[in-house]
Amino acid sequence: MHLLEYGPGGLFKFVSIETITVCNRRCAYCPNSKFDRGLAENKKFLKTELFYKLVDELSELEFSGIVSPCLYGEPLLDERLVQFMAYTRSKLPLAKICIFSNGDFLTVELYKSLLACGVNTFMITQHSEERSVNMGKVLEYRKIHGDEGASLSYDRIKNIVNRGGLIDCEFKKSRCRILLPEVAIDYNGDLILCCQDYFSSVKFGNLENDRLIDIWRKPNYRRLRKNIKKGVLELELCKKCKGS
Repeated sequence: MHLLEYGPGGLFKFVSIETITVCNRRCAYCPNSKFDRGLAENKKFLKTELFYKLVDELSELEFSGIVSPCLYGEPLLDERLVQFMAYTRSKLPLAKICIFSNGDFLTVELYKSLLACGVNTFMITQHSEERSVNMGKVLEYRKIHGDEGASLSYDRIKNIVNRGGLIDCEFKKSRCRILLPEVAIDYNGDLILCCQDYFSSVKFGNLENDRLIDIWRKPNYRRLRKNIKKGVLELELCKKCKGS
């Protein structure tokens, strides 16, 4: 049964799930540069069983949107990534599997493994003046072998946002990510407001105790999405945020 009737706006179209919290970079335009959540010594992992539970529930929904192992950690630092993506593809044949990454650890071998297990989109952002050695090799590999059915975007970061007011940003307010509609799940299994909620300050449920679709249908969550769609901002996080 495809549950498109639930909303508002139907079923969510983008699922981001944080499998690991650590990131190797401390970019000035990311909260990881100001807070210790992303430090290696504070590394946290999503429970493996929770990842599989989420994918199984998405399979029951015949989900065909985008699944991405991302939030504020660098997904390529999670050694479970290939097995996670392989399982995702086996259960969600119609979904787009997207890797958002800084590309520092994307070796040709890892790139080929991710291709083989069904990843079909790579969104790589360059954060240094020079591109990494690994990315240079991956781009050269693609020149020789073609895209092999996967798209890869590799660009310098352009659109800097204020991450719910945590980062100084001169850009004007842009489109709200929650209107995609998107669900964001942190390493603890909490479904949070959106990817701008760095500290998981607004939670609607936890995958350990609830089914994803049941969290999505909770009256308070539905009401909040409806109000945000109308431009009615109740939460301080939303009032400070400049979008995505």
